[in-house]
Amino acid sequence: MLRTFDIILIAAMLVAATVTYKIKYDAEKQIAVINKLKREIRHEEDTIRLLRADWSLLTQPGRLQNLVEVYDAELGLKPIEALQITSVDDIPLRPIDDIDKIIFGSDDLLAGSSQDLDMIKTAGVRR
Repeated sequence: MLRTFDIILIAAMLVAATVTYKIKYDAEKQIAVINKLKREIRHEEDTIRLLRADWSLLTQPGRLQNLVEVYDAELGLKPIEALQITSVDDIPLRPIDDIDKIIFGSDDLLAGSSQDLDMIKTAGVRR
């Protein structure tokens, strides 16, 4: 009887040792994955910092002014005047009749301009 009990205890210790080893191995594997993710995060943060530095260099007003002067003929840019700035309240509303024609569909709205408008009933999408 003592032998059977000893064999059961030895088997239980072997199972416990195997389970402990497996848990330790899985934990080390997860730690390696975490460390790899931390390295990738640091790399991405460094990349973000570099891109922000590049963006700040590319959007410097002096550099943009030089580019505007170089490509002035192609761009045709002009300074904004104070009269051009307005608020949303100053934009006129679309007449209700046009909205009803768009929603409920009307051949009058699309007559003569079928090539400019998409034929889906949005009547506002230009090609």
